[in-house]
Amino acid sequence: MKTYKYFLSLLLSGFLLVSCSDFLDRPPIDRFTDDDFWNDENQARAFVYNIYASLFPGYEVGVAFPAWINDIGDDAISGANQGAFSPDRVPNSDDSWSFSNVRKANYIMASAERMDEPEATINHWVGIGRFMRGYYYSSLTFQYGDVPYFDKVAVYSDNKEDLDELFKDRDPRNEVVEKNIEDFEFALANVRVNDGALQINRYVVAALVSRLMLREGTFQKYYYKNNEMAAKCLQLAKTAAELVMDGPFALSPSYKDLFISNDLAGNPEIIMYRKYLDGILQHGMVSVNWSAAIGGVNKSFAESFLRADGFPIYVDPLTGDPYEDWQALSASDFFTDRDPRLTDVIRPNYFLQGGKNSPFDYALSGYSWRKFMDDSWLDDDNPMKSSPLITGTRCITAAPVLRLGEVLLNYAETCYELGILDQAVLDATINKLRDRSGMPHLEMVGEMPAVGGITYDDPIRTKWNPGEDTSPLLWEIRRERRIELCFEGLRSNDLKRWGKLDYLCNDHNPNFRYGAYIRWSDFDYLKTDADIADVWRNVKLAHKIDPLTVDTFNIDPVTKEILPGIPSEGYIIRHIGSDRRQLPQAKNYVKPIPLNQIELYESRGYKLTQTKGW
Repeated sequence: MKTYKYFLSLLLSGFLLVSCSDFLDRPPIDRFTDDDFWNDENQARAFVYNIYASLFPGYEVGVAFPAWINDIGDDAISGANQGAFSPDRVPNSDDSWSFSNVRKANYIMASAERMDEPEATINHWVGIGRFMRGYYYSSLTFQYGDVPYFDKVAVYSDNKEDLDELFKDRDPRNEVVEKNIEDFEFALANVRVNDGALQINRYVVAALVSRLMLREGTFQKYYYKNNEMAAKCLQLAKTAAELVMDGPFALSPSYKDLFISNDLAGNPEIIMYRKYLDGILQHGMVSVNWSAAIGGVNKSFAESFLRADGFPIYVDPLTGDPYEDWQALSASDFFTDRDPRLTDVIRPNYFLQGGKNSPFDYALSGYSWRKFMDDSWLDDDNPMKSSPLITGTRCITAAPVLRLGEVLLNYAETCYELGILDQAVLDATINKLRDRSGMPHLEMVGEMPAVGGITYDDPIRTKWNPGEDTSPLLWEIRRERRIELCFEGLRSNDLKRWGKLDYLCNDHNPNFRYGAYIRWSDFDYLKTDADIADVWRNVKLAHKIDPLTVDTFNIDPVTKEILPGIPSEGYIIRHIGSDRRQLPQAKNYVKPIPLNQIELYESRGYKLTQTKGW
């Protein structure tokens, strides 16, 4: 009975009341399941609000770090020791193995049919339910592969028929994906084009379908090697993206304004956003951009931004040939004449642990990110400097949940994977984003990327992809996505769907473990032994990367003087421990089923099959 109640609580958890801080900006209702509730669409709308925070978490509420900000893949600098991929063993429990939102979606569909409304209205709400079911099942299949598929609200009883449905084993992934495609197609045809501000509409559905079907299609191609299913998913992603691109949206004139505005209602790029209100609904995203110590981004990410001439930093703009020895010896050299988005997201200076960084905190890599704040807010004559709205978890900047910029990138990549990418597609997608930043266009010359007619092949591509499974042109499409959408919670899933978890291994991608290249002579405050020692207790330099040579700095325990062996310059290095992450195995791409669920099934006489390889 105890385990049965546990299962009920797992599936019913979505029906529990939550505070208004869990919504975009709407309060919950008191009851959802009484027989008289589903009379009209106002009541349907009230129920659906209960799910918005799960669909559109934004910057979350009352937390210093939203969950996804600690999960930015290979853009963050590696830790001092790099452990195994997680999970590395079957866990006892896993909150992601949950079907409560699937149950809610099925409940919406079943209840909408009872409404005393016109057929188009009923189909709109059924479409909302089917979109949500497809959304949550897309997440489940992407994590676990095969999953039990529930297409109706489960009945809780001890009847064998009901128990057989409750405790059904996993259905094949592709069968579930086919059901998701059917749900998405229905939603795209029936959800309203416009249903008012901050409401799910056809464009919201299409934007998310373009993301989810690109994710599934590329995972099918690169992991399962199922080109037929990949093409089916990618075609739907293309259709959904085109719907958005043909809609009433345009790129925001300012990239930065997307992330530092208190209200995004009038921004032409925004498809859906989460609104925050002082004293009612607040977050901590601004404060972690200046008042919290962070790991910082790594050499790999910072160097991925193009030069202002449109070429990668390791490519000669006159010939397209590689520069093998490019190096910026100072912050000024590094940040000058680069894609403007580089300084939109990273401060053009280096911030050292133990250093004098006021008013900002340090970054372990030296690279301090500022995508979600305006540094002028901390100027002495700016009233924001003393405002609580940029401190702690009291921030109210709006969160851009869905925007045209992502859809354009989804479309460009989808067209490449379908084999229909051409210059017109690049001009309608990536080059629109480059126009906003004042960057030269990406061109196609045959199958090669080019700028101003000069073709090139970034030498970093071949270092990361020795198997030549990523073409020079695809590399540039993925680079644009990495830059434009950085820190927006998509990079880790991108690596997984491309079959590129090896980018997270230091031995495969050495730039993952390095930060900024610094010279002690560039830091005016490092004039005394005490100042130097404070920094050097924390900052280690690699003054020769291949083979790796780390500084031999030490402090005399008696005199506290710095002992010989300090290099005058080098790359900040974080990974100096002995642990090394091994290259990923096939099982690292599909999660195991937690033990408590397998045991729950067994306790009722049923079997839940474990993931292959686990």
